Amino acid sequence: MELPEGVILLDSLGDLQTDNTSPILVCGSHCGDNGALAQKVKNCHVKAVFLNNAGIGKNKAGISGLTHYEAEKIIACAVDHNSAEIGVARDTWDSGIISHTNTPAEELGIRAGDSVIDAVAKIIKLIDLPSATQKTLNFESLIHKKKENSKVDLKKQTQTQIDGVRITVTDSITFLNENNAGDIVVCGSHGGLSAGHYAQKHGVKAVFFNDAGIGKNNAGIKSLESLNDAGILACTVDCMSAQIFNGQDTLDNGIITVCNQLAKIKNIKEKMTVKEAIKYI
Repeated sequence: MELPEGVILLDSLGDLQTDNTSPILVCGSHCGDNGALAQKVKNCHVKAVFLNNAGIGKNKAGISGLTHYEAEKIIACAVDHNSAEIGVARDTWDSGIISHTNTPAEELGIRAGDSVIDAVAKIIKLIDLPSATQKTLNFESLIHKKKENSKVDLKKQTQTQIDGVRITVTDSITFLNENNAGDIVVCGSHGGLSAGHYAQKHGVKAVFFNDAGIGKNNAGIKSLESLNDAGILACTVDCMSAQIFNGQDTLDNGIITVCNQLAKIKNIKEKMTVKEAIKYI
């Protein structure tokens, strides 16, 4: 199906640019947040966003972004991780079924069980988006939630040590840079293909992800094999053991669910804690 005017597909929020002009974002990323991602989305001129619920997980972290998007007056919906592959925007568009919504979405008549395609159609119809010219949506008359005035201090990454081994901890794999080459990284990202691309791009030595409930076609762990081929040790942790988009919780409480072959060679096994596994690297 051809995309309607004003819709953009992105596998990762990390790829969203400040010069974006598409008001409706269908994204393969998880719907976890501490407020920082919602601010980024707003600054990139997005008015409605569809994300993956990442298995919902510990403390409902996989849908925690919904309230933050609401505070920024952004329509937000999470799709069922078993309906669409996390990290794959096209599948989110083609097959995504909404599991959770925020108040602005509800006010537009979007409900759990709607497809992403139908929900986008509702938005376009109610806002009366012209087919070719209008690039912004006016939601002010439809969204009544008062914006909360707050700024989020986002620490991109921190370094710590375990038994003398230096570890980089970050909430998102997209926060890495060229200085992280060779690092052991513990992150709050899902283990899907789009996240794996960032790990390869920055040449990390090893990485621990959230399994995001594993989900459709094992999408939440799909990067592990390609990372193995790239020479990168990789594991995922149970989404119920650690909050997605929370690298520190992954380090402190993550319980491993899946290991790639390089991890297995190091005798890292399922049900180990992340801290135990790091000792084998």
